[in-house]
Amino acid sequence: MTKISEASRQWWHEETEGVAFTHALDMTLLHSEQSPFQKIEIYEHAIFGRILTLDDLVQASHADEFMYHEMAVHVPLLGRKRVNAEVLIVGGGDGGILREVLLHDFVTRVVMVEIDERVVELSKEYLAINGDYEDPRVELIIGDAAEYMRDARKENDQFDLIILDLSEPVGPSASVFTREFCQNFSACIKTDGVVLDSDSIFVGKDRAYFLQELCGDKDQNLVSIMQSDKLLPHAAAYRSIVQLYPAAEFGFFLYSHDGYDYSQPVKAHTGRHYNAELHSASFALPTWWKTNLGF
Repeated sequence: MTKISEASRQWWHEETEGVAFTHALDMTLLHSEQSPFQKIEIYEHAIFGRILTLDDLVQASHADEFMYHEMAVHVPLLGRKRVNAEVLIVGGGDGGILREVLLHDFVTRVVMVEIDERVVELSKEYLAINGDYEDPRVELIIGDAAEYMRDARKENDQFDLIILDLSEPVGPSASVFTREFCQNFSACIKTDGVVLDSDSIFVGKDRAYFLQELCGDKDQNLVSIMQSDKLLPHAAAYRSIVQLYPAAEFGFFLYSHDGYDYSQPVKAHTGRHYNAELHSASFALPTWWKTNLGF
């Protein structure tokens, strides 16, 4: 085995604001551009494959994207019996959420709202983890999700599942980390529907921190807004790991009108990561979660 000299390494660092934390990857840049909204880069890593970063934050890699995408989709979709399900994806430019949603034939409509068309195009070209945008069930909208949600609320357009597949509250995502956005998506979920939110979690010596909280300010943390304002009165959580996300500890949050228990799958499905046993087990939360995060 040939040893790589330190001088020949091409270290890339992701720095997490507010916590003085960084992790580094030795990888090669394949593509870089500044879109009208953000810096988009694609890297190649010898072990983890292709990696997408937006504004210098990891979004997806070939190695572990399925860990996030499968757990984000199959737990809320298979945790309750549904017929003719309508799904809204907010963000999701790499296409992995769409891919997993389309696996289920009881899903009859999918709207995906992504502000940056270049993320969609470059992800298709370099990552190829996306679902089929030509599927007749799919409507891809390139536009501002905050504006879309305002219009959907006015038109009383409602969904069974809304998945918030957002980057951190910087750059183009900042417009959706607001109380108004939370009010609007809460009005667009059906009475028996559920909203799926997620975030990386750090454990400090005194308390736990959401990555959203560290990157923005305290008013840009969707979990805290939903917990305090109770726009949807019930909040639940489950957990997973995503190895290339900061801290690896990853939380999924379910907001609903009726507080339905999504911890037991109603239909069998086995993915690369997801299975029925993991579905149920992911709702077993550590004591520090319950103490620090209010779940």
